[in-house]
Amino acid sequence: MFNSIQLFGLVLLGGLAAGEVSRRFFALPRTTGYVVFGLFLGQSGLQWISLEHIESAELFIDLALGLILFELGYSVPPVSAAERKSRLWAGLSVSLVTGGAVFVVLLAWGFSLYSALFAASLCLATSPAITIATTSDVGARGDKTGLLFTLVAVTGCVAFVAVAWSNSVLFDYHGAQNLSAATVASQKVFVSMLLGVACAGLVLVGAERLGKHPEHQHLLILGTIVLGVGTSIALEISALLPMLIFGYITRVLDREKHVAAIRIASDARIFLVITFVLAGAALDVAVLAKYWPQALTLALARFAGQFVAVYLHRHRLGLSAGDSVNLAIGLQPMSSVALVLLFDIQELNSSLDPALAGTLLATILLMQLLGPFATQVSIKGFGEATRLNKATGTGDGAAVR
Repeated sequence: MFNSIQLFGLVLLGGLAAGEVSRRFFALPRTTGYVVFGLFLGQSGLQWISLEHIESAELFIDLALGLILFELGYSVPPVSAAERKSRLWAGLSVSLVTGGAVFVVLLAWGFSLYSALFAASLCLATSPAITIATTSDVGARGDKTGLLFTLVAVTGCVAFVAVAWSNSVLFDYHGAQNLSAATVASQKVFVSMLLGVACAGLVLVGAERLGKHPEHQHLLILGTIVLGVGTSIALEISALLPMLIFGYITRVLDREKHVAAIRIASDARIFLVITFVLAGAALDVAVLAKYWPQALTLALARFAGQFVAVYLHRHRLGLSAGDSVNLAIGLQPMSSVALVLLFDIQELNSSLDPALAGTLLATILLMQLLGPFATQVSIKGFGEATRLNKATGTGDGAAVR
């Protein structure tokens, strides 16, 4: 019905309109509108967007994630050594308790050990894309927003490592070769860290040589992100960990402030619209209708694990009981690791128990719809939503620093 270019324009304009309707008339995040519009165009609606269209747009999705992951790493606020240690332990605890809760539920349902481990790994992290996009929409500014960014970054790194190990064991190796699988996964993690450090080094050296010229540094950072994402694809590793480390190290090591403060996330807006619309198009409401009890149970187990871990660390993090609830709510959106897997649904379904694949896809859809709202509720609960306006839905605003 439409050629690729027409469909591209339809996704952008329709996503823009749906996002504005979501923001202005329903006081919901724009990302919710993007996903709903995708559902309307995809498998659950008009079926104008096919899986082939989604696969052909993978480049846009990878670039969007690269941009937003750099932004997340760069947005992690600098804190004292003691506070940094407390936040690191809190993030590790959130990952461990959350993964454990989901793992136990899946085992209780009768899924195999390795399948449950892989599925639990997917549920560990919070979506960097939803977090950055939604906090930008509501103008989130403050210490607790910075803490949310930190926990999203830490759990994202843990999820990357967990998915790499569990994916290798589940899909690539069997029986006595599990040790070899873990070795291969460890090598991928090391290479990912090395790539992130190399990207940061390139930008830091380049920024010092270029001087504080935002237009030149903008090109430097964008080019390094594209190169880093492309290298990740060539090495067959996820761009999640390299881009997170790239952003974080760039900020930490830039002690003399050579890197100009630019709004890199604004460049991802076009890619974000495409990513969320296509995510909605790839998902099927019928799967959620069939597996909604399992999806809801997993979502509740995930929230319970996140809340328990945050609550136990509340004194170290300087949080009240109410802030602990808000922070746990803000951690609800599913991670970009799970989002990327949407674009290889057929492989996912052939490699996993169909019931587990359906449960995961239903949970992802549920969190794609509710996740942005959860982030908005969290920031509003912190009292740090400076631009939340139900009547006018004003501006996208700057990326949070």
